[in-house]
Amino acid sequence: MALRLFEGNDHAAAYLQYRVSPHELICRIMDYMETMMPKQLDLAVDVGCGSGQGTILLAPYFTKVVGTDVSPAQLKMAVANSIPPNVSYRQCPAGMPFASAMTAAHWFDRQKFLLEADRVLRPGGCLALLSYSMDMELEYGDVSNALNDICKEFYAALLPFRNPYLGSSSVKIYSDMFDSCPYPDKEWNECLRVKRITPLSGYIGMVETFSSYEILQQKDPAAAECLSNEARTRLMSAMKVSSPDAEVTVVVKYFYWLACKP
Repeated sequence: MALRLFEGNDHAAAYLQYRVSPHELICRIMDYMETMMPKQLDLAVDVGCGSGQGTILLAPYFTKVVGTDVSPAQLKMAVANSIPPNVSYRQCPAGMPFASAMTAAHWFDRQKFLLEADRVLRPGGCLALLSYSMDMELEYGDVSNALNDICKEFYAALLPFRNPYLGSSSVKIYSDMFDSCPYPDKEWNECLRVKRITPLSGYIGMVETFSSYEILQQKDPAAAECLSNEARTRLMSAMKVSSPDAEVTVVVKYFYWLACKP
């Protein structure tokens, strides 16, 4: 069964502002696709596109790109963003026409999605599923280890609010889907580290877009705010800075898999 989250206007705006756009990962996927199907890159579909950060990264490679999502609020943000002329968006569930997913497949009806992807992919078409683990790291001078100890406590406090549908880690969901895909030409990649320099406030904002934080915020807004404030204060203290605008390097650990339909 597919789940519906991240549909509020505020949460959609936070997605657009704080989530990382992994252009390095898109380059890797395109290298794979161009090996498998050179000069056939007519259409890409980003299923569960959210606010469209990943969707627009596909625009330089395809004649046409379509982003689909069940959430009107997310699509409103996507449309409000700068859109290349070959990109469009449609509202529909993950089981509806087309295929390819960025940081969303763990919310889908997985078996139904794989069947639908197989139905709409032409021979030689590529299915790419990607996401990242919750354990983002920070790098800042010689205090990186101290910062990451604080981050681990931040994540641990959110763990009880993680949706049980996801289990303890999304990696297993994606690896199970990879094992279920019958295509002989497929590739699993466990970890690609993507680094971004961002204000410390941007890192906190990114964590606040996690589904576990959203659930805590819905249940107890004061507790959620207190948790964020405490993490921010402790990180600033360890960095010896007086403002959350101080820049830090955020390391996001992506995993992904690719499969080419015979």
